[in-house]
Amino acid sequence: MSGLQKSLGGAVGTFLALSTILGSGMMILPGTSYHQLGRSAWMPWAVAAVSVIPLLYCYAWLGRRYPSASGVAHYSEVAFGRPAGRSAGLLATLALVAGIPATAITGGRYVAEFSGIPSLAWVFPVAVLAAATLIGCLGTNISGKVQVGLVLALFTLVTCTALLALGVHGVRAPSTAVPPLGELGSVLTAVYVAFTGWETVAFTFEEHKRPDAIPRIFAASYAIVVALYGLVLLGLFSAVDPGDGALDQAPLLRLAERSLGDLGRPVTLALVVAAITANVCASVLALSRLVFGMARSGYLPAALTRVRERDGNPVTAVLAAGGVLTLIAVLGSTGVMSFQLLFVLSGGIYFVLYGLGAASYTKLAGQGPPRAVAALCAVTVVAVTVLAGPPMWTCWALFAVVLAVTAVLARRQPTAAPERERVRTDEPTR
Repeated sequence: MSGLQKSLGGAVGTFLALSTILGSGMMILPGTSYHQLGRSAWMPWAVAAVSVIPLLYCYAWLGRRYPSASGVAHYSEVAFGRPAGRSAGLLATLALVAGIPATAITGGRYVAEFSGIPSLAWVFPVAVLAAATLIGCLGTNISGKVQVGLVLALFTLVTCTALLALGVHGVRAPSTAVPPLGELGSVLTAVYVAFTGWETVAFTFEEHKRPDAIPRIFAASYAIVVALYGLVLLGLFSAVDPGDGALDQAPLLRLAERSLGDLGRPVTLALVVAAITANVCASVLALSRLVFGMARSGYLPAALTRVRERDGNPVTAVLAAGGVLTLIAVLGSTGVMSFQLLFVLSGGIYFVLYGLGAASYTKLAGQGPPRAVAALCAVTVVAVTVLAGPPMWTCWALFAVVLAVTAVLARRQPTAAPERERVRTDEPTR
């Protein structure tokens, strides 16, 4: 079965990464962390930003050497065998199927509140998922151009709003007072959600023209993400009181109102639409590539491997992913399915995928310096797992159950050629 066409360059790849990472977390997390910790809120953000670097290094290393549409499923299969690969792929699919509708619903709630039109709470998620599916059907190049436009608009809006807040209200220095460890740990666990997404970006790596550019894409997108969140926090510190109850609901709206006055509401609405649309479009594209890769490996129906001849786009996988996501968005936005459950599942599993990527790197990279990187990853994964409590433990337990079941099934089925033998991309062009 064929692979995907290599059409992505470094610049578009960076914008795709930013679209995947800057989602619903930007809408809420800076405000909730500031509301809980005051001007000490920068501390969990700094800890999360620094501690996630080894995990990103692992994924950049793996993406450069094993650029596959299956992402972490492929890495896990190469490192630990087919049961591990299949389990990782199924969990990744579940995380995206839960997380993408949750992000769209979050956008719908914001848009409904800001516009005063309650029906948009479910109309917006359906519309943005339909648009993302259509854009995905048009191909990676079209989707990439859309991501560039949306992320540039988002970056411009957020940067200008934060800088205006600093100019109007003055800069208030972050506090050096260390909050109680319990509160710090709770906020830190939530903040880590803002630094998930790079494991989803890995599902597009097979389409990169130069896999050796993947580490630079990770580095550039990481630097931009950290700078953007830092600006938002500084803007909140200067313009909004930490006791303001709106910080738990619409912190960006409060920041925009304090900076722009009457323009604050329409600017915030535009910002929300740009952020959510960019994130959903990039995530639908990534999920379709994962579905394609899983089908190519024999883990999903073979019909999902069909690609359009003129551009190699797996349109069947795009349509299947878009249809399932739209159905879940309707169920979640109308209350039939728990909206909170979607977020818990996606957030916890994303971090499990980080751990699986780090474990795969540890197995494949060998001795020496990689062991030090692996040790740092282990500290981060264990610390977050302990701090997050039962929801995160449940996600690890789910992985263990899925792995056990797939291992049993693998013993009862004839051995099939693994994906790495069909798509040989282990070494980058030098």
